[in-house]
Amino acid sequence: MVDFNLNYGPAEIRSYLRVAGWAPVSGGDVAELWTLPGPADEVVLVPMKPGAPDFTKRARILVQDLARVESREAQAVHDAIATVYHDVTDLRASHPSLTDGSIPLESGYELFVSAKRLRVASAAATIRRQGHYRNFPTRARAQAREVRLGQTRRGSYIVPIISQARAPEDVYSPRQDHIDVAVEETLFDRRVTATMSRALGILEEMAAAEREPTKSEINDSIGEGVSYELCQALTKVVNTESVSTLDVSFNWSRVAAPPPGTPAQVEFNREAIDIVDRVSDHLKTKAYTSEHVIYGVVTDLSRHPEDDNGRVGVQTLIQRRSRTVWMHLPDADYHTAVRCHDAGVPVRVRGSLTSPPGGQARMSVVDFGPDPSLGPDS
Repeated sequence: MVDFNLNYGPAEIRSYLRVAGWAPVSGGDVAELWTLPGPADEVVLVPMKPGAPDFTKRARILVQDLARVESREAQAVHDAIATVYHDVTDLRASHPSLTDGSIPLESGYELFVSAKRLRVASAAATIRRQGHYRNFPTRARAQAREVRLGQTRRGSYIVPIISQARAPEDVYSPRQDHIDVAVEETLFDRRVTATMSRALGILEEMAAAEREPTKSEINDSIGEGVSYELCQALTKVVNTESVSTLDVSFNWSRVAAPPPGTPAQVEFNREAIDIVDRVSDHLKTKAYTSEHVIYGVVTDLSRHPEDDNGRVGVQTLIQRRSRTVWMHLPDADYHTAVRCHDAGVPVRVRGSLTSPPGGQARMSVVDFGPDPSLGPDS
């Protein structure tokens, strides 16, 4: 039997089985039986008492049974259960010389540091769209302390970034009149990963084009989360002597739908990095401008029949505290706000924010719509 340390409990096991097509058929407080419909009529036992003396033994037997049914390694099944509530972003450094699963110290150092840089830059863009930050928001810097790194893996050299994810249907309800601060804090990780995926996808598209990106295209990329700091995180790795290609794979939690429009994988070789460097140079010299981004639920709607605009209140987190931000929306956006309110769909709003202490928070809106971070239903 493969020996691994269990770092999950019955909740993770049951969630994994459910998304893999299994269903409970009987059981109680101590254990449950789950079956997988099909010709083989597979049945597994799920231990339900983490404090029981035989819990670890029973869980390992379960993992072995699942590995047999799924025809893959037990360690892979174990890792999938352990991260069922998490998104895993794999950074893989490649070079023809990296054949033994090791990497030169300097290149490895840059890979680990760039994992932090990518995450913090993406967190900053999740809060505020800006071409060059100079000083990151405090909440963005905290990302480096909150996400985890998994064990490095063979396959050239892979560093996994593990971050939290939550299924939106578990946390929002129709006509919701407030946000849950703890839930919003948890969802910030998923929103950062979605921002990173979209921003890197935009950079890859610009690098793969048969022409130089225009200044207008580079400026537009800021709205998708591209920044000087994000570009530099890629450049620092690929420009090391022993790395020729960096690819980033996004393995979304199986209990939370992947954000729509996000690439599953992006890749940057040295030719692509030449374009990224040019984008980076433009962003570094761009005039200091920024747009805030807020996420939350529509809690207030007000509009007279003869008005062109409607007044909307969105409850969100500002400096990790719950605040209602007021905004005036044109007809189409107002109807979107009504639909999101009635369906319990969270929203993302981008624009110029003023939030004086003790005063009313207001936003001049550039973009309003359902939060694209949480899957196609959001």
